Amino acid sequence: MSIMDDIVIGKVYFADNIDVLRSLPSSSVQLIYIDPPFNTGQTRVRKQLKTMRSEQGDRIGFQGHHYKSMIVSEMAYEDRYENYLSFLEPRLLEAHRILSPIGSLYFHDAIQHHNLFLP
Repeated sequence: MSIMDDIVIGKVYFADNIDVLRSLPSSSVQLIYIDPPFNTGQTRVRKQLKTMRSEQGDRIGFQGHHYKSMIVSEMAYEDRYENYLSFLEPRLLEAHRILSPIGSLYFHDAIQHHNLFLP
């Protein structure tokens, strides 16, 4: 029995990423894509919309049809960290630990533009 027998391929985790990263075995992942909060210093608002086809709709969609949109839910969070790198460091170290020797790590950093180096 291999340690990899317990890993489910294609599983999506809904949890704090640091907890999930710490639960995975070393050198067990071949691809990691990290898309952290961007630390914009702003309140970020996410709205879930429901759209219905309507001639009086507020948006134009497929084939020029009009759609009315309604807000189904809304959430907001503060996208600001006192020390952004101290937030990222444990996640990057854990990602590096679970990355296989032939794996790839992609880090999406559209705002901070830090130079990141892993040991």
